[in-house]
Amino acid sequence: MKPENLSALFENGAYTLVVQKDGATVHKDFGRGVGPALRLYDAQPELLKGALVCDTIVGKATAAIYILGGASCVYAEIMSAAAADFLNANGVDCACKTKTEKLLNRQGTGLCPFEQAVLELEKPEDCLPVIRATLARLMAGKK
Repeated sequence: MKPENLSALFENGAYTLVVQKDGATVHKDFGRGVGPALRLYDAQPELLKGALVCDTIVGKATAAIYILGGASCVYAEIMSAAAADFLNANGVDCACKTKTEKLLNRQGTGLCPFEQAVLELEKPEDCLPVIRATLARLMAGKK
């Protein structure tokens, strides 16, 4: 299921995450990486239950968050093959504009650190503590 007119949905770059239920937008956020998905999961996980989630980039870590939140469908502009496989394996419909074998880090020099951290994990619930630890490590490194 692909949402209609994605550029309008993302308001031409104003948002990177839009959540819809019954055709109505219930949440919008802007940010990079797993941040917007994790913020929503931590603050209002009920908004994900049964929702259509539209995100600009979805890797396996973000997919795990949407699976745990109970999303019914995830659409991404760019989705890693690992994310698509993980969503499908956990009963979540997904579609994307572009599927990539590897999600790169922001420098383009290697695999995204979140994708790398959860790549070998098989259960969404195992991913969450690893995602949080990776985020904490990255945030600590920036200070």
